[in-house]
Amino acid sequence: MLRAHAHERRRGWVERAGACAPHAPMWTSRTSWLEGLQGWAHAPSFGQVCAQERVSITAATLVSIATVMAEHADHGTGRHVAVTRATIADKVGCDVRTVTAAWRVLRASGWAVEAQRGHGSTNTPSIGRRPSVYHLIPRRQDRPAPRPVVHDFHLPPSGGVGLLTPVGSHSPNVRARAHADTISENRPRSRPAPRSRTTPRPLAIQKLAAELVATTHGLDRTHIGAICDALTKTGIDPAVWTARMISDALNADMRNRGTTWPDHITNPGAFLSSRLRRLSWAPPEPPKKAGGCAAASIDTTPVVLTDAARTRIAAAREQIRLVLTKRRPANPPTHTSETLSAVPQRRPVVDPVTPTPNEPHPGVGGVQHRDRSR
Repeated sequence: MLRAHAHERRRGWVERAGACAPHAPMWTSRTSWLEGLQGWAHAPSFGQVCAQERVSITAATLVSIATVMAEHADHGTGRHVAVTRATIADKVGCDVRTVTAAWRVLRASGWAVEAQRGHGSTNTPSIGRRPSVYHLIPRRQDRPAPRPVVHDFHLPPSGGVGLLTPVGSHSPNVRARAHADTISENRPRSRPAPRSRTTPRPLAIQKLAAELVATTHGLDRTHIGAICDALTKTGIDPAVWTARMISDALNADMRNRGTTWPDHITNPGAFLSSRLRRLSWAPPEPPKKAGGCAAASIDTTPVVLTDAARTRIAAAREQIRLVLTKRRPANPPTHTSETLSAVPQRRPVVDPVTPTPNEPHPGVGGVQHRDRSR
């Protein structure tokens, strides 16, 4: 009970120390953050950041330290990493100063944000020690250099010849057209009535949209119907695709294109529809089984025995015959009349009853005769 209470108090302090704005960036998942960091660690920009910060650290060590930090981060947002340098050094097997160097690289490269600087050391009492609080965020891609702005430019002249129409103002066609234009301008324009749905959306697509909104950043700022319409127009089958599979497909597409998920989405329905249209949502084909039916795999060709095989079969038969001969008794017992008479006779279970002279013989006829005497 005391341990749980202490854990709750520590969690409350971590949340207060790492408080940030709601629109602060956060990761999409732990796996995507680690994959992005690992790809950046093997890029030339990693060496440039290390040289800028005057830090000497390998890519493998940086990824190992970042993996331990990701294990202590919130699963959904990547925030509130409150783990000491000593704990990370023990798990990775490095020095505490190496962890400090890795934190400098993560801060300078934009992969982590230090929300609260820790204080205290191993010699400080536990009541005065506080770890640093970090938020793990996705790194923004380097934007290309902007194009030079052209100030003095001349547009080409518009095509066609600007001549007056040969039809004069006294033409009946001109008067009729002008009268029709005047009537149309004076008539008030009615706005088209918005189309309303007559049937509800399928329950399966509503559940899929709710799960996708719950696990994706920025999609909860619109009506759930817009997310349902985006999934339906793209042709996503809720019986085949899950929210986890859709999120993984979007993350893979962002990695391939070198883009990131925006921090603020103005129109979530249209944004999700544009991202989903990039991919193919056809149902995956089932794996084809190799080979044909079982009957086709049976070999019906006759087996031709060689002379050596026939010799082995004959030797095996002779050995079986000798074994069976040895198991038979030498003088099997024969049943004669003397041996049969020597066997004691079994007595019947019920002794036969001898009828008296006045009593009829037992049987059906006896019952009928007794009835006649009466």
